[in-house]
Amino acid sequence: MTYRTYLDYETAERIGASGTFQVISIEDDDGNDVIKALHIDSGKHYPSLDSLKADIARATGTSVDGIDIENT
Repeated sequence: MTYRTYLDYETAERIGASGTFQVISIEDDDGNDVIKALHIDSGKHYPSLDSLKADIARATGTSVDGIDIENT
């Protein structure tokens, strides 16, 4: 499954957590915002896209290999 993500790097930079990001929204293939359905905390600071993929995989019950992220 491919998800389109909208990420915020600026907030992390301002608070001294450079190199991390927060998730603003996640869209599925149909353009629906699924951040709540995936139980992704928009306040969490992620160190990498792989860590976000791991959370999505846990929420969907799929393997990380089955998750693709398009970062916009």
